[in-house]
Amino acid sequence: MSTQIEKMNRCMNPEMSLEDVIALLQDADWHVTMVAAVALGDRADAKAVPAFLALLQREDEAPLFSQTEDYSSAPAGATFTKGPQLPANTPHETAMAWERRGRLKQSIIWSLAAIGVSDMALLKKLQGYAVDQKQDYMVRAASCRALGILKDSSSRAALEQATNDAEWCTMTEAKKALAKVS
Repeated sequence: MSTQIEKMNRCMNPEMSLEDVIALLQDADWHVTMVAAVALGDRADAKAVPAFLALLQREDEAPLFSQTEDYSSAPAGATFTKGPQLPANTPHETAMAWERRGRLKQSIIWSLAAIGVSDMALLKKLQGYAVDQKQDYMVRAASCRALGILKDSSSRAALEQATNDAEWCTMTEAKKALAKVS
């Protein structure tokens, strides 16, 4: 059995087959999944898009606790004196879902932008993330940036809405993306 570090290193090995890296998107350890996502973005192969969309769907369905307003929309560079408040009997799986919450989605979104495929299902997902206040600000901002890279005019309405986001990074990325889409 491979260790976490061995799996992560294998993901980054250019000799590993695309199919094997895609398979690691299903790894039980989200750290391995995130590295596989980054490696697939580096390869920029559109064959990974369906697996990314499936993974985003899985993440959307993950058990997560709501975060407080001051935590989810904090400005860039903000510091927090307390982390998420999870009940003492929180299952390990739910606690890990919280830990990975926006990081994995952000990595997937950046990789999808690097691949550059403007699939309508993907665009709809990113447009939704860009304006969904239940998403971490890093997911909203990454979605706006990706929509700017993909330059599809169907993203205009979502980006216009995101320019009013209270979180600075999201608002800024939305404005930059809107200029590229226009």
